[in-house]
Amino acid sequence: MRIGAHISSAGGPQNIWAKQAEIGAEAVQLFISAPQQWRLPALKDEQVAAFRERHAAAGVPAFFHGVYLMNFASQDPAILEKSVASLTSYLDWAAKLGVVGTIFHVGSHLGAGFDAMVPQMCRLLRQCLDGAPNDTLLILENSAGQGNCCGKDFTELAALVRGLDNDPRVAICIDTCHAFAMGYDITSREGCEIAMEEFDRAIGLDRLAAVHANDSKMPFGGVRDRHANIGDGHIGYDGFRTLMAHPAFRDVPFLLEVPGMDDKGPDRENVDRLKRLRAEVGLRS
Repeated sequence: MRIGAHISSAGGPQNIWAKQAEIGAEAVQLFISAPQQWRLPALKDEQVAAFRERHAAAGVPAFFHGVYLMNFASQDPAILEKSVASLTSYLDWAAKLGVVGTIFHVGSHLGAGFDAMVPQMCRLLRQCLDGAPNDTLLILENSAGQGNCCGKDFTELAALVRGLDNDPRVAICIDTCHAFAMGYDITSREGCEIAMEEFDRAIGLDRLAAVHANDSKMPFGGVRDRHANIGDGHIGYDGFRTLMAHPAFRDVPFLLEVPGMDDKGPDRENVDRLKRLRAEVGLRS
């Protein structure tokens, strides 16, 4: 189990590796364009070369996170067109930079209903897959359920996987804060076992590509996405011990998206907290 973190790519993606070494991250996640803008990634050849060189030297897996504006359940043709262009570009750059894949939020059905929008979402996601190289993953992330967000539980994620013909390039990222917000009791041994049995039955554990390791500022079942530093929220140290001890997560990278001790994002203290918990449950990197 690798302990990693989302790292700012300010100044270019090649710059994340200094921070990765500084905080001891064993896996990384990054944006390659502004997450609140539609502007497509545009990397220079020297940036690509530097990223690949430093990535190889670091020897840790890297993941992209897609921009937040994407919404494959929208009824606005302009948003749909931009969403397809953005995700397709990210998948293409993932292959060029040697990145595992792109983790992203599918979007919100805005009241139209999840089931009603599944055919559209799958048609557009298929378009993204067909326009991307074959060696990069499209990684769906579970949502916290607020704002009619799609993929709020494993059943909805499974419907998307099936709608994409069980394509082997489709994987899942479980966000611990989101799952906790949606009523998955991952903090207790029994609850975690029930949750992961549901995941395996609906989707298959072989599709679990990453975990967003975030504590929750909101209580269990709060249906709100509010991340807390590890051990400082309602999941707590005991909850993460329980989660990390489950065999489903033994070989899955944990990627921090927490506020950090100084509110500047994931830091060494949060990385070290997860590493200590990993050691306590008898796991290695």
